[in-house]
Amino acid sequence: DSDKSPFYTLISTPKSLIEPTWRTRERMKTVSVALVLCLNIGTDPPDAAITASPRARKECWLDPLGLPSRQKALETIGSALQAQYERWQSRARYRQLLDPTADELRRMCAALRRSARNDRVLLHYNGHGVPRPTPN
Repeated sequence: DSDKSPFYTLISTPKSLIEPTWRTRERMKTVSVALVLCLNIGTDPPDAAITASPRARKECWLDPLGLPSRQKALETIGSALQAQYERWQSRARYRQLLDPTADELRRMCAALRRSARNDRVLLHYNGHGVPRPTPN
């Protein structure tokens, strides 16, 4: 039967033989969600080329430049993002880290990993407006 199409082979193969190897067999529980936002609102990176206009400006469907202050904009965007995630993961513990330093991020990740033990931690990272990494 070498004349059969690859599609036929795929649909006639038992599901257990084509299941991805990266997927765990048992269900895991997501116990914590880390929402890390490094938005640097109002700050362009020092090595940025001329940016195109018009361009996307909204974060979580909110215009950060339309809010009273940078800090208020960051907090509002963090709250909106958390509300969106809570629709899918209502039982998880949420931690927001808004414009953190590298040490703050490292400490929070270590603490969440310790408290989760063998369960899953979801890390949402959105960062822009920072310089490119150095070669070292």
